[in-house]
Amino acid sequence: MGLIDNISEEGERRIKSVLNEILELMEERERRVILRAIRSTGDLDLVGTLRFSRRALDVGPELVRRGVLVDTRMAREGLGGLGEYIEPTSRKHRYLAHDIVESWRDRLEGKAVLIGTSPLVLERLLDLIREGVRPALIIGVPVGFVNALHAKYRLTKQTDVEYITNISVKGGVALGVSIVRALMEIE
Repeated sequence: MGLIDNISEEGERRIKSVLNEILELMEERERRVILRAIRSTGDLDLVGTLRFSRRALDVGPELVRRGVLVDTRMAREGLGGLGEYIEPTSRKHRYLAHDIVESWRDRLEGKAVLIGTSPLVLERLLDLIREGVRPALIIGVPVGFVNALHAKYRLTKQTDVEYITNISVKGGVALGVSIVRALMEIE
């Protein structure tokens, strides 16, 4: 097997060879996000598990270009200058996840948020939404067997904030960063 000149293009070609019938049924922007996510994670299941709220692809591109609050330093590094990780100044709660969300409280209005690691961060953020706090977009893709699936499902049931999530125990920072990068490429 010879060297491949353009790995991204070859990866996309191979994904399409497996999933083309399904991808052809999707709206162009959705297809672009899903292809980028699959290329970044190797998870073909995303074609069936990735979920978008009604207007996520309308508002998402502009929102992420203005910066994204993130739940980990790793996500901040993956997004370069777009990612904003706020280190909690003090520990007031049993779980660091709650302190992270509390450190966001005054900055959430109208912001894009990426949660790629902690289901508890997503759960706490959803509690704040119920209290009236309104981020503009949540990319909620935490990974794990404890609370991740529940938190993601709960995200899809609220109607106050646009979202992108995957209904699966799979997820993680690489998936979240790939979604943000794909949104940035949408005009």
